[in-house]
Amino acid sequence: MLPPSDWLAKAQELDEGRSARVGHACGPGRVLSIRHEAHRWSAYCFRCGEPGIVDKPTETLGEWLARRKSEREADEALASSVTLPVPTNFDIDSWPEEARVWLYKAALGRPEIERVGAYFHEPSGRVVLPVLDGERVVYWQGRAMGWKPDDPRPKYVNPNVDRSRLVAKYGTGRVLVLTEDILSAFRVGKHTEAWSLLGTKLPEPVAVQIVSRGGPVLVWLDPDWQYPAGKRPGVIAARAIVKQLTGYGVNARYVLSRADPKLLSDREIRRFLT
Repeated sequence: MLPPSDWLAKAQELDEGRSARVGHACGPGRVLSIRHEAHRWSAYCFRCGEPGIVDKPTETLGEWLARRKSEREADEALASSVTLPVPTNFDIDSWPEEARVWLYKAALGRPEIERVGAYFHEPSGRVVLPVLDGERVVYWQGRAMGWKPDDPRPKYVNPNVDRSRLVAKYGTGRVLVLTEDILSAFRVGKHTEAWSLLGTKLPEPVAVQIVSRGGPVLVWLDPDWQYPAGKRPGVIAARAIVKQLTGYGVNARYVLSRADPKLLSDREIRRFLT
């Protein structure tokens, strides 16, 4: 274990969520990786092969309340405008590990992360995914990192705008796939045209776009296997959308997969499409 005297002071100088490569007493070169995480400071020397960890002092109730208040205020400020939140950090190596892993789990490597336009917004601790209409930003979502079901923070933050005509569109193809989230649409968009509904509802103006487009439609929302049969929100919503579209004369059916589309392999996605 690396002694804190080797690295802690430098790690504490970093803003929370940042990392850096610095020198180490073991020899030349910037072989020491240091990081300022939410609850600790950490280090790893690639030459020594040794880690270092120092936990932050436990927050007092007052400190915890103050931090939550600051986070709520940051989220409220973000939601007030469709303009992308700043500062924008596109340097993936400097992101917190959980931010990178969230995208890697969706099978997005560095080229895909760049194409989808994702970046890390440090003040709010969120990965931001922009939604474009041509070159114009019309919407965005900020996903909280480290979020859990009992977390008081909202999982997603987005601008307070009329979403009735908004979809995130990716790819081209005969079959149109409707997904729940942006990353699922991006993944499916590698194989055919995919639109993220940014939720589980099909607004009337978007339905009109689908009817005008023509062609078959697959409704592929999250399967929500954690719920008992008959009470899975994604399945219930998908059936309702299929009923809505077939009422307009659209050839539509829903897909039920083992996981969200973004968590499947390309081979599995292609299988469902054929």
